[in-house]
This record gives sequence, structure tokens and C-alpha cells, in this order.
Amino acid sequence: MHFRLLVLAVGTFVINTGSYLVAGVLPAIAEHVGVPVTTAGQLVTVHALTYAISAPVLSTAVGRWERRRLLWLSLALFVVGNIATALAPDFGTLTAARVLGALGASLFTPTAVVIAADLVPLDRRGRAVSMVLGGLTLATVIGVPLGVLLEESVGYQGLFWMIAGLGVLASTALLALPPVPAPPAMRLGERISVLRNRTVVRVLVVSMLASLADFAAYTYASPMLSALTGAGAGTLGVLLFVYGVAGAMGNAVVGRITDRFGSGVGIAGSLLLLTAGLAFLPLAGGSLMATGALLVLWGLGGWGIMPAVQHRLISSTPSGAAVVIAFNSSALYLGMGFGGITGGAVAAQWGWWALGPASAVVAVLALALFWRMPVAEPVAASEREAVPA
Repeated sequence: MHFRLLVLAVGTFVINTGSYLVAGVLPAIAEHVGVPVTTAGQLVTVHALTYAISAPVLSTAVGRWERRRLLWLSLALFVVGNIATALAPDFGTLTAARVLGALGASLFTPTAVVIAADLVPLDRRGRAVSMVLGGLTLATVIGVPLGVLLEESVGYQGLFWMIAGLGVLASTALLALPPVPAPPAMRLGERISVLRNRTVVRVLVVSMLASLADFAAYTYASPMLSALTGAGAGTLGVLLFVYGVAGAMGNAVVGRITDRFGSGVGIAGSLLLLTAGLAFLPLAGGSLMATGALLVLWGLGGWGIMPAVQHRLISSTPSGAAVVIAFNSSALYLGMGFGGITGGAVAAQWGWWALGPASAVVAVLALALFWRMPVAEPVAASEREAVPA
């Protein structure tokens, strides 16, 4: 069972390394295609918004496909998108390549999360989800920092060729999974009907705001941290590694906290840590140690919230788990997309120092909205039985 979850985590790692790597090498991309860094940052926005829109649409269009076949399709699109990213000669072509990669990514992570939740008993669901999402956090622990360090030697184009190769390997690893039948067919209208659940809608908004807060700053982490600390590429790689390690820890720890104390504790605690880590960044005074400590808080909160949110959503509508997880992926990537726009606007208007505090304000809004939510709705017996153990 754990090996199957590991296979899903590896695929999630590859997918999300390709998605987030652009943020780590923005200066190099901007220089190559001849645009400002804040304009290059909109590649993150385009990728994220494509993901957000395509996740529920594609999950409906191919909803009757066997799940492993669906994962292969997503990785094929992802590999082609990353090869196109490596070959793109200008900003327009690069944008189109990121759209293609996003189409593939939007199918993989939601499908992997739902498969993971279905492979384990209900009382281990938080840990199973956090294990698969661990691949996502490892993308920030290993993928992005390593990309920043390797970019000087292989160029950003070389990095995306490497990501495409990893995508091929991940496709091969899926052979270890048994065929996974598709869930019962649902029309688009039936899928949208889950949004009648007010708890689901509010959790999705909280998820989007948390993602916006995280990625308004993370999209521009390299130029922001360089401006605040004077760090070069090597030190930036270390700082991003610290953030990623904290994110992986937050994902694992909050998954266990959620199983023991409930998703409310995990969500509220994560938002408090995210707020603190972002708000005090300008006060670090250029100290690498103080900046690193704040990056730990930021990473713990930004990534810790994910398993708690997904657990709350699945618990709210067990019979529609695949649908709400797809909507949550859309919410996360909407936040990421709006984060790229918001972060670029804040940096252009007030400078890099303002990014952390402005992002923290959004995290506070998410916390305020969550604080006003009712206690998680109990799961009906009929719905509990609808979820495979």
C-alpha cells in the first residue's frame, strides 16, 4: 500500500517541480526572452489560471477513463509542454508551452489525491493525502532549489529538458499501480452541484486566499530575497531549500494533526504560521539566519494547510470526493495565478520589501473567513459507506 502511495507521490513531485520551477529561474527567463522580471512572472499566472480552469473541465471530459490511463495522459501532456518550454524562442511561444504543461498537470494531482484517499481506511486518510502531497512539497525542497543551483551550469532550457525526462520516468513508475476503475459517471451539472454545500465553498475560498498569500511572495522569491538579503544564486538556493524543507515538514505534521485533532486545528494553525512568516520578512534586516527562520514559518504554514483543507473537503462530501478535490486544485491555482498578478503589482508599486507584509494581509483575510465557519458538518452514514476503505 505504501509503495503505491509512493508511486503517486513521485509523479506529484515531477509534475509540481515542472510547475514551480519557473518561479526559481525567472531572472534567467526574463533575460533570455527580453522582458522585465515582473512580466516573466506572468508565466506563473498563465500556467496557474490554465490549471484552475481546466481541472474541473478535463476531469469531466475524461471522467470515465480508467484512472491509471488518465495519469499517463496527464504526464504525456506535461512532458510535451516542458520540451516546448525548453525550445521556446520567445515569450509568446513560452506562454503557449506553459499552457500545454498546465493542461497535463491539472489532471494528475487531483486524480492522485483521490486514489490515495481511496486506498486507505478513513482514519488514515489525512496521512495518505499528505504522503502524496509530500511529492508536491518535495518539489519545493529539492526541485526548485536544485534548479536554481543548476541553472548557471545547464541554463533554464536544460532544466526543462531534465524535467521532461523525469516525466517519462514517472510514467514508467505508474506500471506498478494496478488498473484503477473510474468512479460512477457524473455530468458537469452534477459536479457543480457540490458547490451548494456552503462549507465546501467557504473552504475553497480559504484555500484560494491561502494560496494567493503564499504565491504572491513565492512567485518572486528569488528577486525578493536577493533584494532583502543581498544573497547570490548559491545562497538563494539554500534559502529556498530551507523553505521547502519546512513545507515538507508542515505537510507531514499537519496531516497527522488533522487525523488526531481535526482539520480545523490544522487549517487555523497553518494560517497563523503563514501570516507570521510573511509579515516579518522585511524586519529581518538582511540577516540570513533571521530570514531563514521566517522562511521556516512561511513554509510550515503555506504547505501545512493543504492536507487539512483536502481532508475537510473530502469529509464534507465523501461521495463527491473526486469533484471537490478537483475544485480545490482549481482554487489553489487560481490563488497562484492571482498571486503572480498581485505580487508583481505590489513589487512594481512599493518595491520588494512590501511583498511579505502585503501577502500576510491576504493570509489574515483567509483566517478571518475560516474563523467564522461552522464546525465541520458530520458525515452521513450513507456517504461514509460510499467511500471505499
